Amino acid sequence: MIIQPSKITNFDGRCRIAAMVELETPGRVFTATGTAQQELWIDWPADYFVPDKPDGGPFALICLSVAMSLKERLVIGDPICQSLLINILEAMEIYKTDFPDICDVIQLETVTYHRPKSETQRVGSFYSGGVDSLYNIAEHKRLQKQYGILSVTDLWLIQGMDIKLSDDALWHQTKSLLSDPEAWSEGMCYVDIRTNARDIHDKFAPWEQLGFGPILGGIAKCFSPIVGTALIGSYAKYTDIIPHASSPLVDPMWSCGRQTVRHFSCRASRIEKIETIAGYAPELLQNLRVCYLNPEGAYNCGRCEKCLRTQMQLMLCNCLDECKMFDQPLTPQSLQKLQLPWQKKNHYTWDFWRDIQRACQLAGHDDFDRILSKQLRRNKFSRLRKRIKAAVRSLRKSTKAAVRSALRRAR
Repeated sequence: MIIQPSKITNFDGRCRIAAMVELETPGRVFTATGTAQQELWIDWPADYFVPDKPDGGPFALICLSVAMSLKERLVIGDPICQSLLINILEAMEIYKTDFPDICDVIQLETVTYHRPKSETQRVGSFYSGGVDSLYNIAEHKRLQKQYGILSVTDLWLIQGMDIKLSDDALWHQTKSLLSDPEAWSEGMCYVDIRTNARDIHDKFAPWEQLGFGPILGGIAKCFSPIVGTALIGSYAKYTDIIPHASSPLVDPMWSCGRQTVRHFSCRASRIEKIETIAGYAPELLQNLRVCYLNPEGAYNCGRCEKCLRTQMQLMLCNCLDECKMFDQPLTPQSLQKLQLPWQKKNHYTWDFWRDIQRACQLAGHDDFDRILSKQLRRNKFSRLRKRIKAAVRSLRKSTKAAVRSALRRAR
């Protein structure tokens, strides 16, 4: 995989870095272009920051897991930081160990540079409006009050990840709410970022195994000269961590000489995170956004697994009444259509719901507990039946193929 030297341009008030990316495996093409070449780009408001020279770091991280999935070498057209190169070598071994069937360690071809660590005191956090990203802000407020540590100063909201580049209506709705100065502290710098990085990934690198983590790391690298610390929100406690595109083991590998990247923080459960937000930055809950389905432009549909899960957690923290952004109210009957992903692949989702059920039992929410207990059993056996049926179909198919092959040889 070849990353051509990048270009920095300014247009219509936005700064854009872009590089042409080329696949080397015969027959492989990008979906968006139908060819082996596609431009990879990231842009943001020009008044936030304009790089003084091209840097290969952002593009190297974004393309890394794609090249690993295709087992191609990665040729990086611009220089990258020496410490980032060392970290990439470590990250490849982590991904290879975690996902041996879908990726491999590859050869890197690049040149490096060394620059001293930035003296900036700024802390950037990826900001989606969800619980994990709001916790980063609230927990840093708590830690600043208790220990005097630096608070979050830069909020990065991205179009092109869970909000598609083609969904401008949802993007503008979300951006207008999350960029409301009343929703975050004075002195914070809000930055709306756009990228087509997911177009590069989706066809080749599984999203939850190799996808979004390196992209976030690459975007953070765009701002390493001005933001010394970057936070990527955690998804679970250490006890529930599984191999993942973004984890406390791999995310620090996106650090470079100028910038430290942290997976923040696996110390707290989702319910504990909500309690911290409610205690130290309750104003952030008014525009909480967690939904990825967004039917008919809904901000939070109130019906999908993540909406139901978050509403339950908010209820258990006595915060649900403060969140008016769900299109459907939460009732015990809301859980009757709960659909969970296959347990073996996404067991941390099941861990969330088991924690919720235990909390319901402790809090005396018997009506929710009864329905949730029934739904967890139903989902478990439903998924198991589907797996068994798929295995039987596969066995029948392979048996038929073996019989046909034997008949051909007999003739």
